[in-house]
Amino acid sequence: MKIINIEDINILDRETMVTVGMFDGLHLGHRHLLATLSEQSKKRDLTPIVVTFDRHPRQVLHPESPMQLLSTAGERMQMLADFGVETVAMVNFDVEAASMSACRFAENYLCSRLAMKTLLLGYDNSFGSKTNDDFARLPEVAERHGFDILHDSAVYVNGVDVSSTKIRRALLHGDIEAANAMLGYPYRFSGHVVHGRHIGTGLGFPTANLVSDDRNKLLPANGVYALRAMVDGVTWPAMANLGLQPTFDGHQSAFEVHLIGFDKDLYGRQITVEFVGRIRDIKPFSSPMELKAQLMKDSVDAMNMTKK
Repeated sequence: MKIINIEDINILDRETMVTVGMFDGLHLGHRHLLATLSEQSKKRDLTPIVVTFDRHPRQVLHPESPMQLLSTAGERMQMLADFGVETVAMVNFDVEAASMSACRFAENYLCSRLAMKTLLLGYDNSFGSKTNDDFARLPEVAERHGFDILHDSAVYVNGVDVSSTKIRRALLHGDIEAANAMLGYPYRFSGHVVHGRHIGTGLGFPTANLVSDDRNKLLPANGVYALRAMVDGVTWPAMANLGLQPTFDGHQSAFEVHLIGFDKDLYGRQITVEFVGRIRDIKPFSSPMELKAQLMKDSVDAMNMTKK
């Protein structure tokens, strides 16, 4: 996949069909949009181009309340490449870009630099400054510059129209099943393993304390989860405690992952986990032995859930 900084493009030598978006998580709605882009661009003999941003607009517009994202920048680019996207035009989203209206963005970038002949919009897709909102006037720009506008249809899962916002909401409520259904794949989290309190080791359930390299990567609601963990190309059934450790007076949230059947050192390693399902809420136990008995039950639940 070729990634081009949109500012570095003078004008492309072929006319294009363009879609614009953040594509956070590359969920089923995004995939339908990209499939439409591929299909329609072939019918129209146009070069398909995906225009996206190097960071989420909210990270620039509202830095005081960081945006929790379904995918890191690297994950997003990898998923686009895996889906078959050939060309991405990247917008460096800064204060100047944030102030650009939709019509100005279309004229300055999509028409002038990308030689756009068709603009494909998602069913709830919009772009441009909200303080200088002229998105409704895009048809006027289309008529003036000779491009047409297509609207993609919504994708519904269990009666719900899929969006990144709804997936984030499901994850923050611990509803892994709903989030995964809308994503079209199990929600993933990658990070490196750091030293924790070593509580699990003493109970016979050694854990990897997993920390993301991107502080904006979203973690689901606190709870105990069934996971699949990938280490060196091998997938292991796993379970995790995400949140506090109330039995041992834990006051700092952590993501502690136990790989079932794995007995090697993971410190300093990079691993990826997939959230398969939620097992239970976090709760305090009267003794370490009571907690150990619960962990044995949790491991059985995790094994059963990861087999599905």
